[in-house]
Amino acid sequence: MGNFYQFSVFICILLFITNNGVVAPPPNRQAAEAQQQHPDPSGAEGSAPQDQKPMYQFAYTRYLETVVKILENDPKFTERLKGMKEEDIKAGNIADHIEDLHESVFDELTKAKLAEIERLREEIGKQIEKDGGAHNIKVPEHIDVQNWEKFNKEDLRKLVVKTVADMEELDKERREEFKKYEMQKKAEEDHKLAQMTPEEREKAKVEIEASEKRHNEHEKLKHPGGREQLEEVWEESDHMDKENFDPRTFFALHDLNGDGFWNDDEIEALFQIEIEKVYNETNPDDDPKERIEEMYRMREHVVSQMDKNNDRLISLDEFLKDNEAQTPPANKQDEGWKDIAQQDIYTDEELKKFEQDYASKQGNQVHNQQPPINSQYDSAPPLQQQQQQPPPQAVPVQPQVPVQQQQVPPVAEKKPIDPGYGI
Repeated sequence: MGNFYQFSVFICILLFITNNGVVAPPPNRQAAEAQQQHPDPSGAEGSAPQDQKPMYQFAYTRYLETVVKILENDPKFTERLKGMKEEDIKAGNIADHIEDLHESVFDELTKAKLAEIERLREEIGKQIEKDGGAHNIKVPEHIDVQNWEKFNKEDLRKLVVKTVADMEELDKERREEFKKYEMQKKAEEDHKLAQMTPEEREKAKVEIEASEKRHNEHEKLKHPGGREQLEEVWEESDHMDKENFDPRTFFALHDLNGDGFWNDDEIEALFQIEIEKVYNETNPDDDPKERIEEMYRMREHVVSQMDKNNDRLISLDEFLKDNEAQTPPANKQDEGWKDIAQQDIYTDEELKKFEQDYASKQGNQVHNQQPPINSQYDSAPPLQQQQQQPPPQAVPVQPQVPVQQQQVPPVAEKKPIDPGYGI
């Protein structure tokens, strides 16, 4: 990637899609790199946190990547981006700068467009066959289908606008899915408690409280992006003298691909020490999905704090001008950070409605083993396995015994609504 600041706005739409911006860190960063678990661009297994999926993945990802790489390698195009405002780039006005590019560049772009059109034709054909008609077919928004035979500036405008919109939508969906995931955990817990006898319930509540207490017994978290948190990384991960903290050197050490900016991967790598204070992969009380979401929350907070031009990247200049990062601890007390367990992820009304829907599904689908909701977390083991708890009231199957004689829980019987849990 080049060092053009404005062009980085366009390039940033590939972050988390290609993961091609990470190279070997400077020599004194190799040990810290292993600790930070930074994604491996080779795609080697185990390079990403367990159960973590690519944050941004679109049907047109390959086409997007190809177009960006073609334009990135054209000096005339990158030169014209100097001085262009980020909001203009995001609005697609970047497309006005490609009309007089060399013919060979347009040939490459047209080849990529025709390949994408072919992919779309195949997908549309499958959809029509599946639905028995074209009534569910939508016009692609990331490509100019009116002038399909040649790549033009409208293609680039549509691609940029669609990608930015899809990234923002995926961020919203991720946060909403996590909320549903947390409500499902609570609903499952309450549903089990409601099916227990009073004695069993009291015992289970004691175990739940003990688990929550163990999870919350951790060192106080430092504020992400604050001077104390950064100095902690400088000292423990970079193995540098805390008293000699140098902002410029720190920025360079953690600019792993050397392009002059911190992207999302590089920012998240700064929080491993804080994350490990709260979440232990071997501790059954700690939820790996919450660990991933915690890192996302920290990254979004720091980007909101430092990224003044909203290009989703942090430049050296932005870092050096940030008060939180540059104010020495002696002049400002660290405000800390509340982890997910200390936050209200959902309202009481949201939980009440979710639990009503959940209880209804449990009553109508007693033997259905599918999870109540579909989300990016579905590939993980059931919540009962994650917390390493035995299945509730499991009964061995005895094929020889007639169904009428089997000792099974009276699942078909409608129990009265428990006033304490509402289910």
